[in-house]
Amino acid sequence: MESLKSGLKEALEEEVARIPKPFRQGAVVRQTIKCFLYTVIKQAELWPVPDFKPPRLRDGFVDLIGVDSDNSVGCAFAISPVVELKAVKSLEALDVEEKWLITFSPLDKKVQESKFFLKPGIQHLHLVQK
Repeated sequence: MESLKSGLKEALEEEVARIPKPFRQGAVVRQTIKCFLYTVIKQAELWPVPDFKPPRLRDGFVDLIGVDSDNSVGCAFAISPVVELKAVKSLEALDVEEKWLITFSPLDKKVQESKFFLKPGIQHLHLVQK
């Protein structure tokens, strides 16, 4: 999973920057990030599982998890414009070391204000849109 950490922010920012500006809306950016991460997880020799609902969670889901050959979750990603409590709770419901919350709002102040929802063990990655 070390290869996953190195350069992920820059690679995701480059991918989002490739979206033509008129189409760079929330849902488009979110799905582009998800598609890119799907490929990254496969390259890390894990099986990507989108929209996974953890058994201990009544509402919500994790946007993307990576599962190894033993059916153990190796990493988990939640993607949203700002840090949302629902996304944090979804990640907390999984027993996995690599938990990522990726935010992409162009309003940096909103992201900073929402960071109080973050919990220890969740790595936050904010993408700056150019």
